Amino acid sequence: MVSSKSLKFHAGKIQYDEETNRCTPLPHKGVISIKPSAEEPEFLDFTWTPKSDQTQATPGTIEKDEFLLIPGDVTIKHIKSCSTGRVFALTFLSSGAKYLYWLQDVGDIDQLDKLTEKDQKLIQDIVDMISINEEEEIDDDEEEEDVKKVDEAVKEPKFKLPIGSISSVLDLKTIDAHLEKLSLDQLKELYGEYLPESIAADPTKSEIMDVIRSGFFQQCEQKLSESLRSGSGAGYLMSQSLKYEYKGEGIEGFLNGVRELGKKDKKE
Repeated sequence: MVSSKSLKFHAGKIQYDEETNRCTPLPHKGVISIKPSAEEPEFLDFTWTPKSDQTQATPGTIEKDEFLLIPGDVTIKHIKSCSTGRVFALTFLSSGAKYLYWLQDVGDIDQLDKLTEKDQKLIQDIVDMISINEEEEIDDDEEEEDVKKVDEAVKEPKFKLPIGSISSVLDLKTIDAHLEKLSLDQLKELYGEYLPESIAADPTKSEIMDVIRSGFFQQCEQKLSESLRSGSGAGYLMSQSLKYEYKGEGIEGFLNGVRELGKKDKKE
């Protein structure tokens, strides 16, 4: 069960340079809030909000971060390789996405990367909030395997970027190759009910590709990708709507869930 505790603390965003493998704390002041979600009580709302005086000084240049944290799907880790500040990373295990922030309360001026006692307690509080409380005892081998998976997910300095859009995976070439393998009867059986009435009764591969290339389809795909990428619970809502096993937030979680659903339907 998710803790009813809420946290709020000062933190800034981090700019990560892949070429130099360096984390640079950005100067903007901000506040992080973590609290139980009003819409999904079992989950947590995470927000990073820039201070209002900076937003007024540089309108439109500082974006607010909003994520839905699902216990068991996210980890927090102190990034010890960042020597210019006390930095931590939030890692979403389902998508591999990482978000870095630096703690802005006063620390050790001689050791900029050293966590204070307050920092350590704060990170432990976050760990407690995002961890799943298992009442059953876990087998030692299983526990060791879980630890390895988490260590791999938050390993430095590699950063796995989240999938940017559905079309970056299911591109036109991939879809065309898939449709090429299907007979006309299979095209109708699999996709007829989702096509415009004008072609639904007897669709051809070229007609389906025309629909996929249309501006309306492309716009809908972009909106769905944006919703899934936002981490605001869209992945969970899609799993409930399409009746597939929830695989986590993000586009990757959505695609994995739909893929498993397809395999299940094929077997049945």
